[in-house]
Amino acid sequence: MSQVQQVKEATNIVDVIGSRVTLQRSGANFKGLCPFHSERGPSFFVSETMQRYKCFGCGKSGDVLTFLEEYEGMTFREALESLAEAAGITLVATTSNSQEDEERTKLLEILDLARAYYNYLLTEHDVGAQAREYLKKRGVKNESIKQFQLGVSLSAWDGLVKYLHFKKKYPKELIVKAGLASKSENGRVYDKFRSRVMFPLKNHRGQVVGFSGRIYGATKDEKDAPKYMNTPETLLYHKSQLLFGLYENLTTIRKERKVVVVEGEFDVISSVEAHMNTVVAIKGSALTADHVKILTRSVDQIILSLDADDAGIAATRKAIDVVAANQSSREVPLTLSVLRIPNGKDPDEFSKNDPKAWRELVKKPITAYEFLIAAACEKYNPASPDGKLQIMSELNPVLAKIDHAVQYEYYTKALAERLGVTVQSVQNDIKNYQLRDGMKPSKTTVSSDAEKQLPQQQSTPPSRQQSLESYLFFIAFNAKPKERAQWLTELSAELLVTPGSTQFVEVFKNSGAEFGAAGKQLPEDLQETVFELATNPQYYASLETLNLEQEWKNTLKDWKAEQSKQAGQRIEKELEELDKIAQKTPEQEARLAELLQQLVLLKRK
Repeated sequence: MSQVQQVKEATNIVDVIGSRVTLQRSGANFKGLCPFHSERGPSFFVSETMQRYKCFGCGKSGDVLTFLEEYEGMTFREALESLAEAAGITLVATTSNSQEDEERTKLLEILDLARAYYNYLLTEHDVGAQAREYLKKRGVKNESIKQFQLGVSLSAWDGLVKYLHFKKKYPKELIVKAGLASKSENGRVYDKFRSRVMFPLKNHRGQVVGFSGRIYGATKDEKDAPKYMNTPETLLYHKSQLLFGLYENLTTIRKERKVVVVEGEFDVISSVEAHMNTVVAIKGSALTADHVKILTRSVDQIILSLDADDAGIAATRKAIDVVAANQSSREVPLTLSVLRIPNGKDPDEFSKNDPKAWRELVKKPITAYEFLIAAACEKYNPASPDGKLQIMSELNPVLAKIDHAVQYEYYTKALAERLGVTVQSVQNDIKNYQLRDGMKPSKTTVSSDAEKQLPQQQSTPPSRQQSLESYLFFIAFNAKPKERAQWLTELSAELLVTPGSTQFVEVFKNSGAEFGAAGKQLPEDLQETVFELATNPQYYASLETLNLEQEWKNTLKDWKAEQSKQAGQRIEKELEELDKIAQKTPEQEARLAELLQQLVLLKRK
């Protein structure tokens, strides 16, 4: 048995998925809301016997390793190692481990050692006294230092390098690759972070992948240094994917289905201390497509609390497009809102001064469109002709992209009221902008006649034969092993149309094992097929009320009748073709007689 199979057999997929997704037993399986797309009703099934999952909404499916790769963003090797560790299995190194996998493992080790080193200096060593005093003045509590594992870097040029290289024996080249050190032109390797409060940057699995360092001193060497310094892009750290605080707050974020996005680490820490545990910080000033992709699995609402300056307004406009691009796979729309903190304060200051007001403010965000309309009307004078023109110029690119007719009418009406003009004039201005900019008309500006001419995409529905066959397999796979084997012998293999059915029918006919154990004898692709047939949501909801034996008899009768009907239609079609031939060959005459005999037999049946 391979080690991969050994790990899979030692792991219960229900435990792994159930620790991340709320599952409820449903017959022999479990079901819940899909973690890969937003939905109102559960269409995500997990089979304990088959050790597989399937979402009938978005189509995601696989085994426990696939789930960790899809849900946690792990590589195959990382998923295997994670499950092996949990199962107490020691993996044997193989040549199949890529060089990148090996390097990734070493970098994670180095970064975690750096986290522990920085944290020790801050919490235990005398050199951390000044940083501890700085954090105390900023109102950071010891509980937060422990929760977020804050640290401090030495003022020395190579304190961390000496620790990692000479004491822990890691090559200097790897320390540089981890983003913790730099290399000078003369080959000297020195610490990248010096005299800074250190914030470990973790991915959503809790692994340290980088650091952010905040200057706290005022020495000669530090006065011209940037206030914040982040790890450069590495194999593990990508600024566009990192959300500080996501790992620590993920449980609450998933529970409340919303997240507040801020700009700094102190904003997150102060919010947590104010008992607001749905806050994360971006590394930079913009919400990226990667951020939204990570968040969309856990939330239905993203609330921005960025600076209300030009950069914050630009980031909000960009966020509207990024969020819109992630709507197609969602049953529940992903909404984008904005917080406007009074008096221009940042979340850190506001939550410290009035924690209750911060919690209440988060409950009452405004939409991104309302924020941009308000910001434009504050920037320019809505009462003056020039101001109206400037406001429309700023908002046209935003409002022109609204694709929902109700939203479009609501926001154009709100803007018209602010400007003191008619709704029609605002909408005309937007349409003129679309024409000038070469934009395709949105759904809000397409006439009803034009909409009627748009092509309608329709999926081909399954034939009656396919539907009956699918139901027969559903009944058989949910029956007891003895009944299942007996019933499947009643199917003529040559008449089945389901891909792979000949192979899996043969396995299930000859196996007296339970459904899951029998299914494991099949290749991976056929395991998925039979799992889908056994959990078909079209029938599964009424499984407990079905008389499976009676359902089998009735459906089998219908299936055979449909087979006869299809065969009769094929015979009649061939007869029509032969009838068109005036001078038939002896072979054609013989075929004609044969077909007539077959048709008579079918009609007798």
